[in-house]
Amino acid sequence: MQFTKAARSTHSEWFVVRGFIMPKPKEDSKSRATVAWATSATSATSATSATSATSATSATSATSAARSTYIREALGNPSLIGKVRDMKELYTKQVRSEARKLRIPSAPTAAGSCEKTLRILQWNLNCLCGINGETPQRASDIVKLLAPCNADVLVLQEMPRGPAQSWWWEPWRSTFPAKEMRALETSLHELGYQTQVRSSCFSSTLLCTKIKPVAVSEVSLDSEHSFRMAEDRSALLASFCLEDSKEVISICATHLHHQNFTESDDGVRRAETELLLRHCAEHAAKTPSRCALIVADFNQARPGDYSAAEWSVISAGLKSVGEPEDDGVARLLTSQNWVCTYDVASRRNWSGTAPPFTHWTGTTVDYAYMLAPETVEVGTYVLYSDVSDHLPILTHLQLH
Repeated sequence: MQFTKAARSTHSEWFVVRGFIMPKPKEDSKSRATVAWATSATSATSATSATSATSATSATSATSAARSTYIREALGNPSLIGKVRDMKELYTKQVRSEARKLRIPSAPTAAGSCEKTLRILQWNLNCLCGINGETPQRASDIVKLLAPCNADVLVLQEMPRGPAQSWWWEPWRSTFPAKEMRALETSLHELGYQTQVRSSCFSSTLLCTKIKPVAVSEVSLDSEHSFRMAEDRSALLASFCLEDSKEVISICATHLHHQNFTESDDGVRRAETELLLRHCAEHAAKTPSRCALIVADFNQARPGDYSAAEWSVISAGLKSVGEPEDDGVARLLTSQNWVCTYDVASRRNWSGTAPPFTHWTGTTVDYAYMLAPETVEVGTYVLYSDVSDHLPILTHLQLH
């Protein structure tokens, strides 16, 4: 099934929204749910500027023990590059190992201060179908990670409402656990996420909040470019007034397309981002905010987050599937003063600028970009779980 322009939704239904699934390659490896927490935050070096995001990381951070096992092994054995089954097996083994060691960081507080804070957790949950798309996940295992994070806002990608339809791609059509999706929605409601909004696009994003939004809207990202696709993407735009204050923070929750359709920076993802930025500006004009964030699975790694050797592995993998080394999205965002939270964070639980990886490909593709960073202190933490083929990211904001 495909969306036509007439079928594109311009609004969100609350709780009851039809979801759709994006295609991915089928794999045979299995995973079972293992959840644990990220370590207490260690102080990061001084925050880097937005432009430093494109510079190479130091040799020390590039060879940190937490770097992707797949990339390290592929450097010595190039035949591993692009071998999906091997890559997912290495990813599964590594995240289970990291999960056994780590703890979730508590929210930092400044002594004697009444600063306003917001915690955001983003996670692509692969339709609750596990790392390989063939292993139904339990809502209880996901809640075990989410509950102690105590996030104010959850941005969960690939969260179709279901039930599975005949036109869904395999293995998700056969695997999708509709009952567990309902159980997860109920459990999140019991945790205090009484506002749950699901986008009505092919690859649904579920936005859950403990703070009642003052404004919510949904916009299409694929209504103006000329690329023809079997699915459309959209974004949820929401604004929140922090408790006991008049401070407003706006969040754009989305998921850019997994196929760029060109090997350059003039593909789908840049076109989606150009339209997204227009929508963000229109939203800001209607609902001014102290701070705005774009929280997304961007489906693209930044070259500057890796050593030259690491990037040679990533580059070869991208070329093998016709994807660009740089889709132009990061440069477009920074040109309009959006700053990646990884680049300005004063607290992290890893070495280097960006997390070692957030995806089974051994790359980081999950980011948050922010406007007005000079007024906000950022802590950001990668968590480990084999529930999905992406890792959760917890971002803590303190408004001064």
